[in-house]
Amino acid sequence: MPSSNPLIVAAISAVVTATAVLQLVKEEPKSPTEIPTRDIKRLLGPWSPSPYSGILRFGIHELPSGPVITARLADKFCGINEVHLARLPHGEVGTTCWSILLSTIHPSPLSKDTPGVYTNKETANQTAKTRWANISLAPLTIHDSQLCIKISRATLMTLFALTNARPSYSYSSAAGYRSAYASYCGQWSISWPNGKPCIVRLAQHDSHSTETDVYPPSFPARIDKCVEMLAGIVSDGAWKVAFPGRAKEKGPWILKEKLKGFGTAHGSRHLYNMQGGKVFEVDLLAMIKYDLDEDLQKNMLKLTIPCLASDSEVAILFVPDQEAQLLAKAIDCLPWSSLSWSLHRGFRDVLLAFGTPIMNRHRGELAMLLKTRFRENEAALVKRGWAPEFVQGPMADMLESALLSGRGNSGDLVRIVVAVIEVLVERNRSGEAVDSDQTAFWRRAKREVDEEESVPSFEGKQLGHLEVDMAVALTKFFVLEWSQELDYQSYHDLPIDLFLA
Repeated sequence: MPSSNPLIVAAISAVVTATAVLQLVKEEPKSPTEIPTRDIKRLLGPWSPSPYSGILRFGIHELPSGPVITARLADKFCGINEVHLARLPHGEVGTTCWSILLSTIHPSPLSKDTPGVYTNKETANQTAKTRWANISLAPLTIHDSQLCIKISRATLMTLFALTNARPSYSYSSAAGYRSAYASYCGQWSISWPNGKPCIVRLAQHDSHSTETDVYPPSFPARIDKCVEMLAGIVSDGAWKVAFPGRAKEKGPWILKEKLKGFGTAHGSRHLYNMQGGKVFEVDLLAMIKYDLDEDLQKNMLKLTIPCLASDSEVAILFVPDQEAQLLAKAIDCLPWSSLSWSLHRGFRDVLLAFGTPIMNRHRGELAMLLKTRFRENEAALVKRGWAPEFVQGPMADMLESALLSGRGNSGDLVRIVVAVIEVLVERNRSGEAVDSDQTAFWRRAKREVDEEESVPSFEGKQLGHLEVDMAVALTKFFVLEWSQELDYQSYHDLPIDLFLA
């Protein structure tokens, strides 16, 4: 047999070697714990490990660590109850959802020192990682080339409530489940393919930029109050009461107080338990189907509320005097907030039906009061971080339009109204402090309506304690009017653990 030509053998060997090398370059890393080094900085942003740690030098040989994110009534947000939200991520940020989230939620307030530049007064050069320096760390999980952290569905529900989320899309089939939620801090999306992990993502707004934003860069939000409002609970510290869900049919229904009866309710009780709440501490306003004779009906307040039967039908709810007093107290005890709520729908239905007639009596004079006092408060608003050209331009007209429109769907307009009221309270010279979380106006107004006396109003140029209390109480109801419904049972569509990708 003739011997092979050495040149031909060498050429074939070179081609085979080159093909193998190209194939290796094209292949994805075989190990589930390997991600190309060039992708780490893009994915993790400020949470990237040091290039001198040995992890990045030749690719990932061990998983880097990421933050442990918990957000529940019992745990707060990573141990902090009052956090500060930004509409857009601040500073360096990675492409992972949790990196965006921790650049949007801050442990301390931000300030806008110069137009378009966001800084923290105390730590101007800090990244999200240094601001959240006390947060616990744990190894990340890789899924579909994404570095994920594991969260619970209770944490996700809290994040929805915190960021003022509302559903925009939902689809379920044999292939799996998908949904999307618009929020003030970005767009949430959930994907749970059949047989695979459930993945949650947060995309930052593409309709806003820090260069054109005329609002203060951050505002406070309280974890406990966001969870309570989602669960349909209002409290004054010692007293807590839960509201029923939306009426299932026309009724008629009657509202009845059940002392420490929240444990007998179905619905938000499970969410409250999941959040670490103490159900046995909470009273319940139960909606009971009941046929009343005409004599009893005459002595009760009659409310018209939405029902689940159809969008065009309404339910009739009769409210005895004792329960009506509790409704007035509940509105007085609504927590103060800079942003609209993601709300329990039954809670919203009952309180809006109860309070709207009184609110309508004062809507115009509240709008007039705030607009006429607006100019004297301009400097205080600019000091709070509002853009001077916005304060001196359309802000006063936007304030008036929002209050007069009745109901709406804009978190920006809520922030405007709330900011003006906050300045008014700060500059109040009546000498008596006003507790924004606990006012007295609604209980006072109910008594005067019952006794056919004149309902309180803004009179004269000087604002005393009662007038400021009234303005705060009406503003809290305005925030309720502009809040969105969020299904407190939507966690049933999700597994217990999810990946934040």
